[in-house]
Amino acid sequence: MKTIAIVALLGQVLATSTDAPLVPSGKWTVDYANAGCILSRDYGTVPAVTSIGFNPFPLGDTLEVITVSPGIPAKRYQKLKGTLTLQPSGETFQSEVTVYGIAARNNTLTTLNAEGDIAAKLLRSTSISIALADGTRKSFAVPGMPGAAAALRACQDDLLKSWGIDPTERDRVPTPKPRTEVATWLSTDDYPSEAMASHSEGTSVIVWTIQPNGLIGDCRIVQSSGSKPLDDTACRAFKKKGRYAAVIDRDGKPATAHAMHKVVWRLP
Repeated sequence: MKTIAIVALLGQVLATSTDAPLVPSGKWTVDYANAGCILSRDYGTVPAVTSIGFNPFPLGDTLEVITVSPGIPAKRYQKLKGTLTLQPSGETFQSEVTVYGIAARNNTLTTLNAEGDIAAKLLRSTSISIALADGTRKSFAVPGMPGAAAALRACQDDLLKSWGIDPTERDRVPTPKPRTEVATWLSTDDYPSEAMASHSEGTSVIVWTIQPNGLIGDCRIVQSSGSKPLDDTACRAFKKKGRYAAVIDRDGKPATAHAMHKVVWRLP
């Protein structure tokens, strides 16, 4: 993993409430990983450091927003409704937020997904606030975002090349439309009995090829869950159930495209 430090100028940030956003204590960094590029920044000082990160899916228009803060929540894992507020526009968006407690690190990790125009607007913001249904609220000043987003894009191009995918595909081929919700392609009933017996959990990140006729071709693991049964089950289910509309590029010609998904395996 390598890290690029991006120099960013601090600027004045507007807020919609009396809660001033946290001011960054470090520079933007872009982390190169096997399954994605994460743009992040720290706020505060040790031992009370809070971080925000942006992990765009290299394929598609989904942007994962991640926060890490000190302390662990009452529940190890839960889903809550959340409201995302962007400045300077003041626009708000509703999202489901997943909250994880990481006892080994005494941290709380939250994740939410923004898609399409929301994802693009996030990467042009000057501050971001996340308010959860349980009353938790975090606000972050994010000065220098345009330059940081450009470095993030360069990282994504390098990542796609390492997978053997032409980065220009994202601009040449509109995001393929699945015929059914991707979330329905895998269910708790698919949890492998072998993995349940060994109490295996983890996250499988998979990448697959979408053929011009909308069928899924090859599927591969770009980040393993640490369990082969879990990884194999993810690809097998997606190849069996995944269907797309015919893939047409922006010139109106049949095309091949690619997509990716993070399968989070959690036992009840």
